[in-house]
Amino acid sequence: MHNVAFVDYICYDRGMNENFKNKIRELREKHFPGQSLRSLSSELESQLGEHFYAYLSKIEAGALPSLDFLKKIRVAYKLTDSEFQDLFQLYARQKFEATSERSGLALEPVPLLFRKTRKKKS
Repeated sequence: MHNVAFVDYICYDRGMNENFKNKIRELREKHFPGQSLRSLSSELESQLGEHFYAYLSKIEAGALPSLDFLKKIRVAYKLTDSEFQDLFQLYARQKFEATSERSGLALEPVPLLFRKTRKKKS
């Protein structure tokens, strides 16, 4: 029997020219094609609250929502798991960058190190 360890890590592509505000706008346009934020009141007001369009407008302009509101967007837009995961990764990255700017931390790629191991004979 082989002992195998799995490690979860997030891989960031620095060449990716996509950020959270563009992704959230793209998803809205995909799930509600041709409709403005205000015209979506019948579809979204019950799930996102009154005057949701003002908050979504700020988010699409670059403000970061709370995690709870992001979860509401997932339900309201009927996002797939893949779409939500992509959106959440962008959210987490932008949140980390905003925090790191204030604290002076830098987001630098960490080299991955691999080591050969002997296989156990069965």
